[in-house]
Amino acid sequence: MQCQYLDLEGKCKGPYRGFGCIRDKCTAEKCPPCEFNEKGFYCRKFQRFECIGVGNCGSLDDYMNFVNARRKLAQTSR
Repeated sequence: MQCQYLDLEGKCKGPYRGFGCIRDKCTAEKCPPCEFNEKGFYCRKFQRFECIGVGNCGSLDDYMNFVNARRKLAQTSR
């Protein structure tokens, strides 16, 4: 499940801030979807196959910085 409220560490930054994702039990997904999100995984705004959440997508630089930071964190946590 791809969620716009997950932070770089995989914790919730939405209604259950600081906790792990509770997936289907979460009410956050009932909010209106982002106008640029297509099929839950494609961002039409930046033409990329990853949605990073409305709070992180102000510019292409914001988008790429978030994606790169999350990937770097994932590589160092192994």
